[in-house]
Amino acid sequence: MLIKNIFNFIGINFKNYTGLAMNDLRGKVVVVMGGASGIGESCVNKLSDLGAKVMIADINEGVGIELKNRIKSKGGEVEFFKLDIFYEDQIKGLFDFTAMTYSRVDVLINSVGVPRTVAPDSEIKDMLVEDWNKTLWAHATSAMLACKYVLQHMIDAGGGAIVNISSAASRFATVDLAAYSASKAAVNQLSKEVAVTYGRNNIRCNVVVPGAVLTERGRKTLDNGAFELFATETPLPRIASPSDIANVAIFLASDMSAMVTGQAIDVDGGMMSKLPYWLPKMRSSRGDFFDKTTCQL
Repeated sequence: MLIKNIFNFIGINFKNYTGLAMNDLRGKVVVVMGGASGIGESCVNKLSDLGAKVMIADINEGVGIELKNRIKSKGGEVEFFKLDIFYEDQIKGLFDFTAMTYSRVDVLINSVGVPRTVAPDSEIKDMLVEDWNKTLWAHATSAMLACKYVLQHMIDAGGGAIVNISSAASRFATVDLAAYSASKAAVNQLSKEVAVTYGRNNIRCNVVVPGAVLTERGRKTLDNGAFELFATETPLPRIASPSDIANVAIFLASDMSAMVTGQAIDVDGGMMSKLPYWLPKMRSSRGDFFDKTTCQL
């Protein structure tokens, strides 16, 4: 009852509570790169539900426009910009178009995902310089250019928030994803550079570091055996959904995280929090309970 009274006092409807983020994201202009599918699509849907004005940026025009139309039919404010992140002028054009459409840019969520068919990868001894450069551009250079071209818009608006989506591969070696791992580690450090350089402009920059996530692309790229291994190695009894990652991204975009900047937050169900002997110890101490509570795919 005390908490309810406090909520009522500060103007939050306790019965219909959907998070403080709703209060401060309503009317904000948010660009979601990679917003037509997966984690990005989940961000777009949630942001629209919270009253934000959303710019979907993606190379998949058909899927992106379909998402835009679906949101518009429910009364949301949303537009679509076809974006190929391998072209600097298109990245710059995205933020110019958003500012022209909505008069400002308040938030950037960078959830670009580029498959290995577009940005090939391998072990170091087999790495082609062409593949290395393309993968670094796809994930690290495009993130740098997005930050570069959104920053002045945010400075003009009096501040903003940038959220980059990284990967557990930025924390650990992956054997045959050398370029991807290096590029995502670069995104983590890039975000710190942005955070400390532009903090006095009231701009925050953080990273979400997902572990295994059950996305449509992930299911096509990895077989069930890989996801079963992830499930076994994850302390929580399920694998993350795109919605789980989007929830943290939106928290970092909102004023709920007003004093959080320069951070890389793991969202992995505890997968990266343990030592290698965790699995045999858990099976030994928990018996059948452990396997029964492991996520079944």
